[in-house]
Amino acid sequence: MRRIQILTLALLVCLVAVAPRASVSARKQRLDPRASAPGEVIVKLKQNARALGPPDRAERLTRVRSLASENNRPVSDRPVESLVSDIASDRVSRIISGRGLDRVFVLKFEPNADLDSIIGELRSRDDVEYAEPNYRIKLGTVTANDPDFSSQWSLMNLGLGIDIVVDATGRIERFPATLNADIKADAAWEITTGSPNVIVAVSDTGVDVTHPDLERNIYTNPAEIPDNGIDDDKNGFVDDVHGYNVADKSPDVGDVVGHGTQMAGLIAAEINNGVGIAGVSQSKILPVRFYTKTGPDPEDFDANVADAARSLVYSIAAGASIINASWRTFLSPDDVPEAVASALQDAVSATNDAGILLVCIAGNEGFDNDVSKIYPTAYQMPNQITVAASDYNDEMWHPPFNPFHINSGFGKHTVDLAAPGVAVLSTAARGNCALCSSSQKPEDWYARGDGTSVSAALVSGVAALVKSMHPNDNAILLKRRILAGVDVLDSLQPYVITGGRLNAAGALTASITISQPVLVSIKYKGGGEKLFVWVTDTEKGFKVVVGNTAYSAKQKGERFLARVPKSAFPSGVGVDIKLRNPDGGESQPITFTR
Repeated sequence: MRRIQILTLALLVCLVAVAPRASVSARKQRLDPRASAPGEVIVKLKQNARALGPPDRAERLTRVRSLASENNRPVSDRPVESLVSDIASDRVSRIISGRGLDRVFVLKFEPNADLDSIIGELRSRDDVEYAEPNYRIKLGTVTANDPDFSSQWSLMNLGLGIDIVVDATGRIERFPATLNADIKADAAWEITTGSPNVIVAVSDTGVDVTHPDLERNIYTNPAEIPDNGIDDDKNGFVDDVHGYNVADKSPDVGDVVGHGTQMAGLIAAEINNGVGIAGVSQSKILPVRFYTKTGPDPEDFDANVADAARSLVYSIAAGASIINASWRTFLSPDDVPEAVASALQDAVSATNDAGILLVCIAGNEGFDNDVSKIYPTAYQMPNQITVAASDYNDEMWHPPFNPFHINSGFGKHTVDLAAPGVAVLSTAARGNCALCSSSQKPEDWYARGDGTSVSAALVSGVAALVKSMHPNDNAILLKRRILAGVDVLDSLQPYVITGGRLNAAGALTASITISQPVLVSIKYKGGGEKLFVWVTDTEKGFKVVVGNTAYSAKQKGERFLARVPKSAFPSGVGVDIKLRNPDGGESQPITFTR
């Protein structure tokens, strides 16, 4: 049997070093200097902040720089950066401004600056909404191993033995597997293999876009001319032909760790091409790299929450329907922290406003997500789906010799479902990176491993299948179909909301009931930016959707009021207004022209 290099996919992405378990305390703890990018602070200004007044971008940045006291002024080649670039699309601009992401900036001080003092000073200002460290995101431990494997049990489990590395010496033992403990990909492919019109953003470490099992399923921006140094489609990103590197503000999306390439292969490696493996869906992969290379060694890479947030914003701007976020923050697992990466929360909220499904991980330390705050999972937005890892016997991921120790994160009230995440085969990046293959042999350009990252990517692949079959579904409907289609199992019921494991065929054939709200009439008062709507058959928490931006509404007598800026209604342009219930049901639109 051919020998395949094995690299564990249990890549836990976290904002700070893993903290020991501790009881909740009201004491304020000083920031661990290793937990954030040295000297960097994220600040969000209030809407009426004077620093936002000048129309000139350079002048605004100068004013933001002056928010800090004279003794703590930002210093670097670029002391202040906007979190987001100017976006030409009106729809995306409305989403960004609706969440205030255009009021978020990254300030860069001396690397040894006292961030606690600076943040405290900024938070005390009347014109600052929040200030926080630019927390780091970093990968967990990577362990290399290489058992012999040939089948993708996660897609079709034939009940054959599974070879697992059981100790640090690389010793391999074979463990029994359960027939059909898989996601039923073969049955799903009889219905659909997916569509190239569905874009899945892989927010990660980059992607090897020329890998022979990926290259034909990499997204290409038809409006961008390669390597001409011009933003041809005027979306705010230069030369973003195959995605974008938001960390380095570059079109170079090459994988600097290897993790993103593995996620891409699970989602959309090419089927029936006579090469390697099969991804779940024949969708298009949009690489969105937010990791940067910091030195010559494979382990020299870094990432932070500002760039993670930028990756989500770019995914919205590029038209993704699904974002695979196989990474997570890690503050204090048993504390409710004072700072919860607010800039990331704003970006996650924007993905919800855009109707994009955000696939998140439950983590790899066996924490109960109902108690431990793991982000972005803990934001619990309607468009998020959180995934735990199951094994080849439909049990929660655990060490081979200890079924009582759970490795996967779980949560009966916060984690939606489980999906295969143990010894799963995928594509490996080629080159000089931590998870790269340096071999010149194509058969070595694959890797196996464990983790909720793997599980989330399989869910993203199934979401792409469902989206290809139901192209008008928003994130809420995609999520409902996936959750309705799971195989409910006694072994998983104590751990996840659905009590089930991902089933691709089940998601495609699930029958769901969708409400039908009715928008009776509307009235807009531009001076007060008040949109009044008269409605029937709505559910609690419904949204008023103007164009593609969703707004909350409060009841005022027999009508509801949503605060909608005049910019949402360009003069003389018809804009569709509709209602959206929490279950995804939408009303017929009414077109309004101001």
